[in-house]
Amino acid sequence: MRRSRRSSPSNRSQQSAQNSDSSDKGRASNRQSAESRPTRKRASKPKVRTECERLGLMCEGYAPPKTKTLALRPERLLLPKPKLSSLATVSSAATATSSRSEDYRPPIPPTPSFGFELNEEDKWYFTLFRDQICHELSPYYRSSFWSRTSLRDCMVNRCVHHSILSIGAYARALMDLRAEYPTCGRAPRTWWPPWVLNRHHQAALMHHAKALSHLRSNIELYGIDGRLTMAATLLFIVFENMQGNYHSSGNLIRSGIKVLTNIRNRGNDSRSILRRQWHRYLTGPQDEVDEMANMFARYSVMFAYLPFAHGKLAYHILFTEDENDDAEYEVANPFTFTIPQTLDQAKLIWDYLSVQLANFQSKAAWHNLNPEYDFDEAAASREQAMYLALLNNLGMGLDSLLFSSMDSRESRGLELLRLHHSIAVVSISCCLDATEMMYDEFLPQFEDVVQRCRLFDFETTETPAKVGFSNEAGRLPLLAFVGAKCRTARVRSAAVQLMRCCEWREGSWDSASLAHVVNGLMKLEGQLEPEPGAVGTDVGVDMDMGVGVGVGAVLPKERYTWSNMFWDFEKRHMHVEYTKVLPNALGDFEKVSYLIGV
Repeated sequence: MRRSRRSSPSNRSQQSAQNSDSSDKGRASNRQSAESRPTRKRASKPKVRTECERLGLMCEGYAPPKTKTLALRPERLLLPKPKLSSLATVSSAATATSSRSEDYRPPIPPTPSFGFELNEEDKWYFTLFRDQICHELSPYYRSSFWSRTSLRDCMVNRCVHHSILSIGAYARALMDLRAEYPTCGRAPRTWWPPWVLNRHHQAALMHHAKALSHLRSNIELYGIDGRLTMAATLLFIVFENMQGNYHSSGNLIRSGIKVLTNIRNRGNDSRSILRRQWHRYLTGPQDEVDEMANMFARYSVMFAYLPFAHGKLAYHILFTEDENDDAEYEVANPFTFTIPQTLDQAKLIWDYLSVQLANFQSKAAWHNLNPEYDFDEAAASREQAMYLALLNNLGMGLDSLLFSSMDSRESRGLELLRLHHSIAVVSISCCLDATEMMYDEFLPQFEDVVQRCRLFDFETTETPAKVGFSNEAGRLPLLAFVGAKCRTARVRSAAVQLMRCCEWREGSWDSASLAHVVNGLMKLEGQLEPEPGAVGTDVGVDMDMGVGVGVGAVLPKERYTWSNMFWDFEKRHMHVEYTKVLPNALGDFEKVSYLIGV
C-alpha cells in the first residue's frame, strides 16, 4: 500500500514540486512555491480532494449545483416556519387540492407553499374569521368561497393571509364598539370612529397594508394571477365596506370585474361577460372563478342599483359592455331558464337577471331626468314587458320552493329572495313613469314587504350575529326603496323605524345612513315635521327622526327622487342629492343637496 501511494501521480507531482523549489531561485521560484502551497494544503484533507489535485493541476472550483441556486436563499430565509400543526395540515391539504383542480385555475407562480407564525392576537383573528365572520358575510346563502376557498388560499398566500387577519381584527374592534359604545346619539354605530383608539383597529390597518404590499410584489414579480387577484379583491371589498368607505369599495368592484373580463375574454367571442357566464352556467359545472364572478355581479348591483338607480358608479354595466349595439338584441336573445328546482338554482338565476334589471332601470332613471335626449320608448316598453315576463316565471318557481324541504338558513334565504323579487316587480313596472305616480298603485305590495321584513327579524339563525356586518344585500336596501318610492306617510315611517332598529351593515350601506336619506325625502315632500330642537340650514340639515304628517298621496309636482350621493370617508359625511321628478317652467330639474353627518 505504501509503495503504491509513493508511485501515485499525486506523490510524483509533489516530489517534482520540491525539486523545483530547491533548484530554482528568484522571484519566479518564490511565486511558484506560493502557488503550490494551497494545493498541498488541500491535498492533506481527503474529504475535499478533487480530480484536479489528483492530476497535479490547480483547482479553480466547481459551479454550484443547480438545486442550490443562491437566488432562492434570501427568499427561503424570509419565510417563517409553521408552528401550528393545524395550520400546516390545512396547508398540505390545500396544496393537494390545488394540484387536482388545475383544469380551471390559471398557472400559479412558482412560489413554495408555507405556513405562518401567528401571535396570540392573530390566532384569535383567524379563529374569529373561520368560526364566525365567514358565516356572517353570507348569512342567508352558503358560500364555499368564504368557508373553504379563502381559508385554503390564506395558508399558501401572504396577501390572502393578511387580508383575512385584517378582517378578523376589524371585526374584533367592531365587537368592542358594540359592547363599549352601543349607540351614537339615536342610531347604532356600525363603523369604527377614527378618534377612538383601539389596538384591534390598529392591527386591522396594519394587516391590510401588508396585504396590499404583498399583492403589489406578486404582480411585479410574476404578473397578474387572475384568480388570486379576484380572491384578494373580494377580501379588500369586505374590509372597505366594514369601514364604510363606499368609493374605495366601488373602485375595487370595478377592478375585479375588469380582471374577470380579462380571464374570460379569450378567442373571438363578441358576447358580453354576463352572457358568457350564463352560457357556462347552462353548459357545465361551476368552478371557483364562476362563484367569484357571481359575487362581483351581486356586489355591483348592490352598490349602484339598490336602493336607488343612477348612472354614477354603475359598475354593473361593465358586465354587459361590448354587447351588440342593436336595440332589439336583448329582446331577440333574452335570458331563458327553466323553473328552478332548488334554492341554489334560483339564486344563480337571480344573480344574472338582477344585472339585466339594474341596467334597464338605470337607463330609465337617466332618461327620466334627461328627457331632451333621444329615447326609444317603444323599445323600452318591449324590454320592460320581457323582464316582467321573466320575473313572473321566476316568481312561480320561488313560490313552488316554499313546499320543498329546507333548513332554517335556506328558508330565510328563500324568503329574502322572494322579498327582492317583489321589489323588482314594483320597480320594473314603474321605472318608465317619470311622474312616479304608478308607485301609488302598489301600496299593498309596499305594506306586505314592510310586514314581512318585520317578521324576518324574529326568525332564528344557525349562527347568531356578533360582528354586525354582512357583505350581501339583505333587508336594508328593500326598506330604503319602500321609504323612497311609497308616498304613504305611515308606511314610510314604519320602514324608517325598522331601519333604525337594525344594528348592522349590509355591504356598502348602513341602517343609520339609509334612514337619514329617507327622512330627507319625507321632509322635502312635506311628510316629516322635525322634532323640536332640530336644526336645518341651506348647506346641511340634521336629519333626525321627525314626526310623520300627512296621510294622502304626494302630488307629482312635490315629489323628489334620490338621484345621487357622495360619501366623505374622512369626515364621515354623506352628501345626498335629491331631484324633483318634474321640471319647472324653464325645463330645468330642481336639485337639493343635503349634508348628512352620521
